[in-house]
This record gives sequence, structure tokens and C-alpha cells, in this order.
Amino acid sequence: MFADVYIGYRVEGSFTYRIPAGTDAAVGKRVKVNFAGRDTIGFVHRVHDDEPEGFEVKDLLGVIDPEPIFDRRLLELARYTADTYLSTAGEALAMALPSGLRPSKRFKPPCEKGEPIDIALNGEQRTVYEEIIALGERGVRSHLIFGVTGSGKTEIYMEAARHLLSRDRSVIYLVPEISMSSMLFERIYRVFGDDLIIYHSQLTPNQRLSSWIRFYRGEARVAVGTRSAVFLQCPRLGMIVIDEEHDGSYKEQSSPRYNARRIALHRSREEGALVLMGSATPGIETLYACEKGVLRLHTLTKRYGDAELPKIEMVKLGSTRPSAIISPLLKLHTKRAIDAGMQAIYLLNRRGFSPIMICDRCGWTEKCPRCTIGMNYHRDRIMRCHYCGFQKHAPVRCGACGSEELTKLGAGTQRMEEIIAAAFKGSRVFRLDQDSSRKKDTVPELIRRMNRGEVDILLGTQLVAKGFDFHRIVLVGVLLADIGMNLPDFRASERIFALLVQAAGRSGRGGTGGRVIIQTLNDENPLFTYIASQDYRGFYESELRVRREMGYPPFSRLARLLVRGKDEERVQSSISRLGQALAEYIRTHDLPVTILGPSSAPLGKIGGNYRHHIILKSAGLDALHGAILASREAVSGRDVHLEIDIDPVDLL
Repeated sequence: MFADVYIGYRVEGSFTYRIPAGTDAAVGKRVKVNFAGRDTIGFVHRVHDDEPEGFEVKDLLGVIDPEPIFDRRLLELARYTADTYLSTAGEALAMALPSGLRPSKRFKPPCEKGEPIDIALNGEQRTVYEEIIALGERGVRSHLIFGVTGSGKTEIYMEAARHLLSRDRSVIYLVPEISMSSMLFERIYRVFGDDLIIYHSQLTPNQRLSSWIRFYRGEARVAVGTRSAVFLQCPRLGMIVIDEEHDGSYKEQSSPRYNARRIALHRSREEGALVLMGSATPGIETLYACEKGVLRLHTLTKRYGDAELPKIEMVKLGSTRPSAIISPLLKLHTKRAIDAGMQAIYLLNRRGFSPIMICDRCGWTEKCPRCTIGMNYHRDRIMRCHYCGFQKHAPVRCGACGSEELTKLGAGTQRMEEIIAAAFKGSRVFRLDQDSSRKKDTVPELIRRMNRGEVDILLGTQLVAKGFDFHRIVLVGVLLADIGMNLPDFRASERIFALLVQAAGRSGRGGTGGRVIIQTLNDENPLFTYIASQDYRGFYESELRVRREMGYPPFSRLARLLVRGKDEERVQSSISRLGQALAEYIRTHDLPVTILGPSSAPLGKIGGNYRHHIILKSAGLDALHGAILASREAVSGRDVHLEIDIDPVDLL
């Protein structure tokens, strides 16, 4: 007997191995094989007795799983993922499946079960819930809940999950960050108890394998996890929840560079499951899909428990000097909050590390005349567009008001914790950023200390805007809203809008009135008008007009081809050959594809690797796929690497 096995490398097709006597290999099991001179793990997708001809067949080295841990559904899903994102089925299976070799018996839930809680929906929530269930029974399976921050979307998800569990269905609940999964798990555990598993990268490989197997067997029917949990297998899938669906964390950054939202929608079509997305700031493409009838839209206009939305105020900063970064108004209300035994959040947007030139007087920044994308400042005093490659000398005067007071912005923000400690002596500051959140106990410790009132000011990056529900927070201060505004990405405004509205939504959840103070160098930016009034619709329509005019999604599909390597000349010559091959194929086949670049990437060097990219735009994927598949061999050699990203969400 023989087994056809996928390998988790960038190699097309599968490979045949002989099954030694007494070895129990079967479809759905992982096996040990020798491939290209190295021992690795393979995934069995076919067992047969057709001996291959023309080469010597190697034996399997062993079988890892005593019983199958996946079936034909995951094989089909892996092939769909590989076809869509131009990877291989083996890479997709290696990413989807846990890498553990033995299920862990030592994992315990990260919280105590506590007292069971009942889910009580208000009238608005009940209406949305009943609409979703009724439409689902009529075959309308893809839904978006567009609800203001604190409107109780989680309660609808849990009520829908409980309904589906009563029909012997399973539920996958996706969250964008591990920090959110920990907090949410505790809440949901009190509803579903041991019917619940958690699945994310901070578990050990064997713990992830244990969770995978329990869910696959139906021993647990609710899974909470980050993006890779979208591949979890179960006897009968009933629903995939995508909480905070606008978040870029649902996009994988290594091959295959899948988007969990698109994978969830594919599973909905194939397995008849509901997809329930939710956000207070849905993605532009998501809301447009609702308008086109791809998703069904439901709205929640009020906060749960009759809490009021916070008051948002804009403050114009006169300078970005450290001594002036906390305005008098923010200082006053922070002191009042601390004196009242309440809490404040300070948001520090760290996406602003690409330097820009900004006018201290009016907030003007330089934009590319070809792409309407922000231009970055480089050490040689050149402003460069990282989409099309356009460049010009850095301005000496503001293009709007003529002022010579231009500041290079985007660095020096690491001192904020010291500045806050000096401004509010004796205050208890907790810092939450990407580095600290990787430590296993950081988020549980934060949750405990915030709930006990042992933190006065929570200082953090984008993480503090994601899903936290602390009832003592009455103030959110955004230290410098301009950071990130001018990043060379057509989604920059959308990201800033979502970040600031989501951050604002952390304030005033406990019934006490909340306040948000957003500090900026340019309070006349129209974006801040939409944010101050929490007018998502107005922002959406304004942004959609720009996207339509420039041909950006949702009016096109994008692909990003990035070449990286240690030798800059080799990278430049490789990206040049790739650009020529693409242009020739597109011209000779008369394809409706626009090429932007080649250009250096905004982050031109990471980890010693130089990075150059090309961006392709087209109305559909077929033309993009055809051009890329025909041209990608133009990049070759071990010293340069080609990364293909279909529907990229981050162009840095």
C-alpha cells in the first residue's frame, strides 16, 4: 500500500511513500517522512495500491496520530486557500494543523468557572438575534452586526451560539488578539463551561493539539481563538463569529497569506454555517459588501444597559515637545479621574514609526500627486512615495500655509511612560504594548489589577483599544492622533478612524459619563469631525468616493509582490526583472491590470533584508493570478525571496 502525502513546503503537488507492513497510515493522519534529505511531517490525503513507476519509493518513517485528526473538508479548504493565495496545499495544511506530537493532559482553563451567568437581551438585541436566526434558516448565512461600542454584540453572539448548540452544532468564535481571547474566555466559560476550548499561539504545541482533537471529536463545541482557529474542524459546524471584524490581525503575514474573514465565508458556503461579523467600525469593504447584498446588515444604535456614549473633544497641540505632549485639558481631567478613584487610558499609536514631515502650524503633510498617499521623509531629505516610486525634495515651507515650522514626526514616543509618571506623581501606571503582551501573564494581571482599581492610568498602543470592558474608565486620552495619519497606505484614514473610535469606546461603560480627549496638530482635518460626532456613515461615504476615484478596494482587488534579500543590488535587479515580466505578460494578454512600482517598500530594510515591492490592481482575481503565475519565476536564486500577498491589508 502507498500513501500520497502533502509536505509543508513551497512545493507543488503531493508525494508518494510506501506504507510499511504493520503501519496504520490513513487519510487524515500526520506522518513522518524523509523529503529532500531531511525528516519532516507530511499529511496523508490518499491511500492506494498503485505503485509509482520511474523512481524509487521511500518508506514512511512513522505515523504520528493514532487516529485521523482531519478529513476531506480540511483538504478541500487547504486547496481553496492555496489556490486563492498562490501557495501550496502542503503549506496551507501545515499552517492549519497544530504542530504538537502528543495531546497535552496538563492544560487547565485560564480562569475559574465562577457562577453561571444568564444572557439577557434588550429589545434591540433581541430583534437582531431573531432576524439572524430566521434568515439563517432560510439560507441567508452571512451577517454583519454594526453596533456602537458597548452595544452588546457579544451577548448576541452567545445567544446564537447557545441556540446552535441546542441543535448539536459547533461554534468558532474568532477574536483579533490573544489578549482579547483571554478576557473573553473567562466570560464565555461562565456560560458554556467545559464545552469550551481556547486556541491561540501562546498555548504550547501539544496544548493546541489537545484543543484541536477535542473540538474535532465534538467533545467541546465552542472554540475561542485567534485567526488560525478558523481552520478548526468539528462534526457539524454551526457558526463562525468574527468579532471586531475590521481588525487587520485577521490577515496572516506568512505563506499562505490568508484572510480569516474570506476563509470563514468559504466555509459558510461549503458547510452551511452562519458567519456573524461584528464591529463598531466595520471595514469599508465589509460595509460595501452589505450594500451589494453579499452580507446582511443589522444595526445596534444604543449602548447595553442604557450607558451613554462618551463625549469626544478635540485639542490642538501647539508643539510635539515632550513637555507639551499632555495638554492642560487632558491633565485636568486625568487628575479629576484619579482623585475620584476612577481610571484613564492613554493611547499611544505606535504605527507612526515611518517619519513624515508635518506643519506645526496647520498640520499639513505632503501627499503623492499620483496616488494621494502620504509620502515618507528619508535621511537624504527626499520625500518618497512607496506605492509608485515618485519622489521630490523635502519641502522647506508648508504647502498650505507657507510656514517654515515643519517637524519630522514619528519617533521618540518611548519616553511617554516617564513623562506620565512625572506629570502625575504617585499614580499607578500600567503599560501594555506588543512586547509586554507576549508575556504569558501580562493580560490576566492587567485585568485583575484594573478590576480591583489598582491601576490609575493604562498606557498602551493599539492593544488598549481592542475589546477591553473596564467599568471604572471615565477618560481616554489620545496623545497624538496625527501619528499614522500619513502612513503610505490607502487605508491609513480608515485605520485611524477605527482606532480612535474603538479607543473612545473604552470610556464610560460603567454607567458613569465618559470623556475622550483627542490631541492633534491639525484639528481642521475632516476626519476628526467624523470622529468627534462618531459619524461612521459620513466617513464611509467620504472614503468610498476617494476609493472609487483612485480605483482602490472595494472597487478593485490588489496583489503585492515583495522581493527581499541581504544584497540590495540583487533585490533591485530581481524586482526590475519581475516588473518587466509582469508588464510584458499583461501587455501581450491585454489584461486589465495596473502596475504600481517597482519601488522600495516603506520599511525598506528589516532584519538586514532590503525590501522592494510591486503593487498590482485589477477588477478581479483571475487576471492577477494569471499575471503572477506567469511571471514569478523571474525572481530566482537562494539569496532573494519573493513574497506574494493577495488582498494585502498592510503595505508597509
